[in-house]
Amino acid sequence: MLGIFVLLLIAMLLVVKFCKKTVKIVLSIIIILAVLYCMVISVDISRVNSFREPIFAISSELRDYENYSKEVYKGLGYKIEIDKAQNQKIVSITMYFFNKVIAAAIE
Repeated sequence: MLGIFVLLLIAMLLVVKFCKKTVKIVLSIIIILAVLYCMVISVDISRVNSFREPIFAISSELRDYENYSKEVYKGLGYKIEIDKAQNQKIVSITMYFFNKVIAAAIE
């Protein structure tokens, strides 16, 4: 993740140095949005790895079963599934980015 931030910083410096004013503004906005998106995903990945609920995703559905419940959170391009025991303790948590697992934790 640090490599992505370094590449985006280098791109920002090149944009400021070599582009015209309108292109600078447009590319600067795109780079800033990309940095913010990477930060959002990295925060939610770290929360998944430490068995906590995500901050930047919205709870979309809740399924109750006999011994546990499954909660699904959806973000921009990613989904987080949380399995909880009857006492609402998180048993497993999985994060999908465009339907590929990128982070998971099982107790």
